[in-house]
Formats: sequence, structure tokens, C-alpha cells
Amino acid sequence: MKKSSANLLKTSLFLAILALALSACGGKGDKNDASPSTSPSATSSASPSASPSESPSASPSASPSESPSAEASQPAAEGVPAGYKLFEDKTFGTTIHYPEDWTLQENLVGIAIFLAPLEGADDKFAENVGFIIEDLGGQAISAADYLEITKQRLPNMLEDFEIVEEGAAPAEEGIDGSYIIYKGAQGGNELSWLQTIEVSDGKAYIMTYTASRDSFDKYLDQVGVIADSWTVH
Repeated sequence: MKKSSANLLKTSLFLAILALALSACGGKGDKNDASPSTSPSATSSASPSASPSESPSASPSASPSESPSAEASQPAAEGVPAGYKLFEDKTFGTTIHYPEDWTLQENLVGIAIFLAPLEGADDKFAENVGFIIEDLGGQAISAADYLEITKQRLPNMLEDFEIVEEGAAPAEEGIDGSYIIYKGAQGGNELSWLQTIEVSDGKAYIMTYTASRDSFDKYLDQVGVIADSWTVH
């Protein structure tokens, strides 16, 4: 699939996933006293490569910062929705729109992580969305294969791991894509994840939304805008 100036994640696929997420993951859970600087990031994929990550997520650093190759423009940038900023990473040749009150943080294992603002003094977990582009090294791995590898490894990475929903991209879209919604505990946090996987031209494109159980629904509309804006040039 040609991705030059084209959205990676098709709207129809993501809207279908959002509908499932709204009905399946709206439960309540307690937030604990863990610092947001040690909370799991959005990059919760289990890599099928020869050197997979040891955990399903990377911990954002205490001081959010931008990658040297990344740029965040003003909200008024052309083509950026009102209330959003433009993130551009020249190394990966990718752009993403994110809410202007969210924090852009350098991702040591992927492209970037975007963290939602804390909801108050008692909120210790920053909901977040992260992006990874993984070179599959010539392996014949489909999105379904990648999802199966992820499912095999997540139980060893999370406590009380449970799959809520999973599926493939709509056939009529012609996308080699899969998604999974799951929940579990990590670092004392009761969390829910929404992860999308698309495989094209020997690479896997992964977006992961990570949220505490009681805040999962709150950010779904914004997550949809962020995900649908992801492009590779």
C-alpha cells in the first residue's frame, strides 16, 4: 500500500474499533499512587523480531522532551485541526496530529508518545498514545501473525491479562491490519489497551492507546483523531 501523504490507519477501521472499545472497556478501576513518570507508555507491542522488547511498554522519562529529529509546530499549521499540533519526525518521515494540551515525549523504542494531561491532584497515571514502525527484516509476517505473537507474549508481561476484543481490518478496505483490546495490571495500575497493527512493505505500523480503566472512554475521540492523522511520507 502506498503511504506517501496517505493516512496509515483508515477511518473505517478505527471507528469500528472505537465502537467496540466504548462498549467493552468502560469499566471503573481505582488509580493508585504510582508516579506518571513510571507509568506504562503506549508502545505495548510484543515485537516479532529477533530481539523483542522484554516488556510490553517503555516508561516515559520524568522530563518530557522531543527527539532531535522531531518537530512540533504551532496549532495553526496548515491542515491541522483546531486545538491540535503537528508532530513531524524526519527520521521516520512521519507526521501525527496531537491535542495541544497533551505532552509530546521522546520515545526511546519508537517514534513518539503523547501523554494526556493529568485530571487532578489524585490522578497519577497519564493516559497516552504511542507509535512504532518496526522493520520486519524480510520475515513473511502478516498483521494477523504479529497479533498472535503479541498475544503469546503479553500474559508474561502483564498481571491478570485478559483479551476483551480482537479482529482484522475490514476486507473491503484492502488493509493488512489487525487490532486488539485487552486489559491487565502493570506497576500496580489497572489498565486497558487498544492496539492497532498494520503491515505493509515489510514493516509493521503499530499504534497503542494505554489508559486507566476509569478514563479509557474519555479520550477515545481524541485518540481517533490522533490515529487517523498518522501519515508516512
